[in-house]
Amino acid sequence: CDTGFGHLLAKRLDSKGFHVFACCLFPDGNGASELQKTCSKRLKIIDLDVTKDESVKHAKEIVTSNIGDCGMYKSLTCIFE
Repeated sequence: CDTGFGHLLAKRLDSKGFHVFACCLFPDGNGASELQKTCSKRLKIIDLDVTKDESVKHAKEIVTSNIGDCGMYKSLTCIFE
């Protein structure tokens, strides 16, 4: 979500009232900072480098711990498995 489609999608989903996990390669970069400034507290920035297994596991833990047991959204965590 640093730039491009992911960045725009994160903003759009946040504006529609969704809880958004915005995975950014550069969580301290300009794109992530802009999301933090312009979006609601429902949007969470997650540091994610998809080329590193530990980074993917950590992102999964963050998402899982935040969504708890909330029905169909919980099924989205299987993307990380």
